[in-house]
Amino acid sequence: MDIDKVLERVDLIALAEEAGAQFGRGDSAACPLHRGDNRTAFHVYRGQDGRQRWHCFTNCQEGANGGDALAFYMQWQRVDFKVALAALAKRAGVMGDEAAAVTRRERRDEVVPVAGWSKRAEEFVRYAEGELWGEGGAAARGYLMVKRGLGEDTMRLWRLGYNPQDEWDKPGRWGLDGGRKIWLPRGIVIPGMRKGVPWYVKVRRPLPGDDLARAIGAVERLKKVKFSGPRGGRMTLFGGDELSGLPVVVLCEGEWDAMLVHQEAADLCGVVSLGGTKHRLDEVDRLMLVGAWVVLAVYDLDKAGRAGAAARVCEMGSRMRVRVVEGPAEDLTEFWLQAGGGLRAWIAGQVAGMMEGILQRVDDARYPERFAEFLGLYERAMKASAQGA
Repeated sequence: MDIDKVLERVDLIALAEEAGAQFGRGDSAACPLHRGDNRTAFHVYRGQDGRQRWHCFTNCQEGANGGDALAFYMQWQRVDFKVALAALAKRAGVMGDEAAAVTRRERRDEVVPVAGWSKRAEEFVRYAEGELWGEGGAAARGYLMVKRGLGEDTMRLWRLGYNPQDEWDKPGRWGLDGGRKIWLPRGIVIPGMRKGVPWYVKVRRPLPGDDLARAIGAVERLKKVKFSGPRGGRMTLFGGDELSGLPVVVLCEGEWDAMLVHQEAADLCGVVSLGGTKHRLDEVDRLMLVGAWVVLAVYDLDKAGRAGAAARVCEMGSRMRVRVVEGPAEDLTEFWLQAGGGLRAWIAGQVAGMMEGILQRVDDARYPERFAEFLGLYERAMKASAQGA
């Protein structure tokens, strides 16, 4: 059962009226979520995909002030996605095998790291951070600055670290069973966080002949394994914690590009990554993105990048407004190495193009403050794009 089928059968206006909204003749009302008295604060509209969506233009918290009927129900009833989906499925008359299929899928989506895993991962991340900023981490920091373009503030924001040697830990310390020890590889440590808690940890290993190996020395075992990390984690949307409610969100191929785009253009767009072409969004990840007006999927020039972008668009489905664009080089980090400050200008040009369409969808008479905010962002993006021309 596709979630879209549930949403097709739920009238968002009727749902909001149950929550206390009074629409009268139009499609705007005082917000039933924060109980304000502005009669045009809460607006229901049709997205480009034909689905009903809502947005609160006043006092709802940024990032929780819009979306589809599921997002509204979660905010209204203060429940998680699974409970909201079950309630709306029942309302929509989705019963029997179809409802069971939804429940099975959501149960898979809600798999989290096993108890104890995130606690031990946090300890490893902190250890690696200490090593990166210690005397022994100078070469690793140099690699991150020169070859990845990341400044010290960026390294600290994303909690990058350095593990100076291969280590093996007891599985019980990670909440895991079995006799096989947990491998903590030598290399650059990249944690994937959700709500401030590690959900996965990647380690970029120094393979023979690459730039990282030239900086810190090459690995001696499993010489073709570029990324590894402690088993037991779960993939999540990299960068989701840093989304600030900007209307354009850039979806990058991997963590390196996401960190660099955030460093160069966090004032222009949000930025996230799935951490690879094979990873899939779960429903919590999707809900992090529903407030975006446009998700701009930037894929690498290689075949895997194109396939990954296509998969992302398909998995997001009609609930998400997605645009796919080919990157300006092999990847965005490579473009930064070639063009330096040109990366900000390129991102700015993409954001400006998206904002032109967004501005056409905002009623400046009804929502002058939002229109002025978006117009300011558009002008800032245009200026940044011109400066790099």
